[in-house]
Amino acid sequence: LKNLIFISALHPSSCTPDILGRLPNVRTFRISGDLSYYHSGVSKSLCKLHKLECLKLVNKGKMWQLSRMILSEYKFPPSLTQLSLSNTELMEDPMPTLEKLPHLEVLKLKQNSYLERKLACVGCSSFSQLKILHLKSMLWLEEWTMGAGAMPKLESLILNPCAYLRKLPEELWCIKSLCKLELHWPQPELRQRLRAFEDMEWRPEMLDLEPFDRSKKINIT
Repeated sequence: LKNLIFISALHPSSCTPDILGRLPNVRTFRISGDLSYYHSGVSKSLCKLHKLECLKLVNKGKMWQLSRMILSEYKFPPSLTQLSLSNTELMEDPMPTLEKLPHLEVLKLKQNSYLERKLACVGCSSFSQLKILHLKSMLWLEEWTMGAGAMPKLESLILNPCAYLRKLPEELWCIKSLCKLELHWPQPELRQRLRAFEDMEWRPEMLDLEPFDRSKKINIT
């Protein structure tokens, strides 16, 4: 199937080098099943899909049998532009692994994808092409840090919910391309600060940051 470019869903047990080796031109691919159990075969197969652009990984199975996915053991093809993770229950920060993908433009960490309290994007060139970042159902996320120069092309950021997040990285306000910021259920302190920021009553010069463009959109629910 050398001309096949789209696969709506495939079980991890079928993601072997022998099978995926017959799909050299696949560009959009969704894998759904027990990713942790079959992680070795899936990882070895994915890195050989040199034209893969859009990948969705859904960890799925019987809840009493399902084990957590270990992201650092996966080898993603550098051609990826879109990546979505669901129900992976990661215990390790996914950012150090994912920030190295050179062409990644869209990253969606969906329900139960990451269970810990801290995210860190510390590399000065991390996520150099990222435009859209969705962080969904990271219920316990408390701290998010960014290095200067990270995500320089970010346009849209959605956090749903962010009930325990104490503050947003101040480096976000240095990203000139950022035009959409959407937060659901923020803490009162964070909500108040963002409301003031949106009304231009907050003085960014106090932090040596550029003023936020009025045309940019902040949604808080």
